[in-house]
Amino acid sequence: MKTDNIEQLIKENEWLIYKISSRYKENYSIDDLYQAGCIGIIKASKNYNDNNIKFSTYAYKYILGEMIDYIRKDSNIIISNEMYSLYKRYLKVKDLLSNKYNREVSFHEICSFMEIDEIQMLCIIESISKSKNIEENDYALHDKEEINLDDIINLNDRINELNENEKLLINYRYYLGYTQMETATLMGITQVKVSRNEKQILSKIKKNFT
Repeated sequence: MKTDNIEQLIKENEWLIYKISSRYKENYSIDDLYQAGCIGIIKASKNYNDNNIKFSTYAYKYILGEMIDYIRKDSNIIISNEMYSLYKRYLKVKDLLSNKYNREVSFHEICSFMEIDEIQMLCIIESISKSKNIEENDYALHDKEEINLDDIINLNDRINELNENEKLLINYRYYLGYTQMETATLMGITQVKVSRNEKQILSKIKKNFT
């Protein structure tokens, strides 16, 4: 789409920007989300060339993508109760196994005992390490130092290799802490598909994880 008046295009689609930003308004500035949405509109306008699809429909993913980017880069990452509970359990299991075997236990051993995927646990730890919502003493963030930091870097590289929909699902589930049902609603798919796709994505990451 070629337009000489991007301001008019943004004005015509403000309703969509505010509709999407309303999901996050309790935790993030509407003004900042609006600015991210405007960037999405601009990017969508540069790539839009299908007259069979309404511009607002086409721009939806661009707007949402820019907002998710803003949220992910923001230091105040939301930590869900489920993620918090899993991390607290991780710390307890680590202490339990260390005392039982009278030695330092590996990350793999802890995850195996918890019956949790290692990539999933790494995502949770990374999210918590970035969060400023919880006191550091509560989460014992120094514990992250005992996990190979190369694994965290490698994880980020693997996530960056995912396609946009896969990144979006990982963002929703592990960085924003949404349930599978909430993620399904946001992505316009079924909860079953979210579950299936999530397993496939984790499997893909793990396959390339060295």
